[in-house]
Amino acid sequence: MDDRLGGNATLQRGATVLLLLMIVPVAISFNARLATIRQMHQDEARLEQAVATEQARQADLQSLRGYVVSAAYVEHWARANARMTRPGEVAVIPVASGSSQFNPSAPPPVSVPASILDEWWAVFFDETPAPRE
Repeated sequence: MDDRLGGNATLQRGATVLLLLMIVPVAISFNARLATIRQMHQDEARLEQAVATEQARQADLQSLRGYVVSAAYVEHWARANARMTRPGEVAVIPVASGSSQFNPSAPPPVSVPASILDEWWAVFFDETPAPRE
């Protein structure tokens, strides 16, 4: 009778080990699938956000397209960028006042080229020599 009980215990241990050997790969596979599903949900959320952003961009571009083909845009572009006027209108271009205005009556100062001696003097003594006559 003891042999039967000992054999039964060995059989139970063998069945338990066999069951564990079958469950471990299934559990590992299940965990890998859960990780994949989690990653897919994160990707789905990221892609849904990207789609929403692009749909908003598309709506903005369509409204801009509607404005660009309108007569209001053409007139704005003609007046602002091309500086066009309608017949009978006079274009006024403001000019900045003050010292930035060009004065054609005053000639620009003329610089006299230095002689080679003056250039060497400046190199060695870091000053310009007195003017020669």
